[in-house]
Amino acid sequence: MTRAALGLGGNIPVRHAIEYARYAEAQGLDSCWLHEAYWNRDALTYLTAIATGTRRLGLGTGCINPYTRHPVLIASSLATLDELSEGRVRMGFGTGYPARLDEQGIAHPHPAAAMRESIGLIRRLWQGEKVTHVGGVFSLTNVAITVRPARPIPVYLAGWGPRMLRLAGEVCDGYLARAVESPLSVRRLIGAVRAAAAAAGRDAGAVECAAYLLCAVDRDREAARTAMRRDPFVVYQFAVIDERVLEETGVDPACKRRIGEAFRRGDLLEASGLIGDDLLDAFTLAGTPDDLLERLAAYAAAGVGLPILQPVSTDDAEVRRVIDVAHAYLRQRRVVV
Repeated sequence: MTRAALGLGGNIPVRHAIEYARYAEAQGLDSCWLHEAYWNRDALTYLTAIATGTRRLGLGTGCINPYTRHPVLIASSLATLDELSEGRVRMGFGTGYPARLDEQGIAHPHPAAAMRESIGLIRRLWQGEKVTHVGGVFSLTNVAITVRPARPIPVYLAGWGPRMLRLAGEVCDGYLARAVESPLSVRRLIGAVRAAAAAAGRDAGAVECAAYLLCAVDRDREAARTAMRRDPFVVYQFAVIDERVLEETGVDPACKRRIGEAFRRGDLLEASGLIGDDLLDAFTLAGTPDDLLERLAAYAAAGVGLPILQPVSTDDAEVRRVIDVAHAYLRQRRVVV
């Protein structure tokens, strides 16, 4: 079954997020995912509010991490949210941004090991077990939580390194690709996850593959591209993008170096101006509604089963236009498939 989701960041008022979630639910979207970035509103407050304002919409953290939220706190918080929402929670789980953790004085050793250890602990706590554990990153002594989810909460792992992809395939319910991946790079990532699943004796399709897709939509294609390239988060992503990803997508890595130099100087305007249409067309969804539908089809062909459309704008009309594109995608795919 074709599905699509809405992605939101922490830069909009919570009450607005509730309205967008309601609209997304009315338009047939599968779920709403909240990215927890620093320094902004936290994901769980958003999702709790959205849970009370919707009836069937799935609720995804995309992502939280075990360094700023201890695994016991994650287990308790998500089980509580799952109780409130009557079984609608999905956990998007990642390592967090190392630089931001450093700014808080939070150590983040052995990220892949921390992910594996955390997922195991959280699942044991959700099952009602009293946990004693001495691990490489976390230690618990006779810990149990008093609230349990009604059913296993799906765990989606976010990451792109070999160890993270292997972990997603071996033990997770879903894989969550970061924003600013091309269909070609997503295909490679999903292939690695599926290969790891098969090697672990799981069905290669056992792991649902989701991906954040940054969106700007306008009847004027150039206006949409301008909105995309001027977004500070987009500028940052292109300033730090892996050059190997550019190469496999057919984009000259030299463009990233120029963007990065301007970004590190603090000249966002210059950095923005260096983001060409080739980058936007390869890694984002910026254009007319028809342009976005064509791009969504390319990601679906690459193996993305759950596209998470995240508007780069906080303008009300723009957010709703992105939701409308997701609705049109669902209708189109249901007719074609």
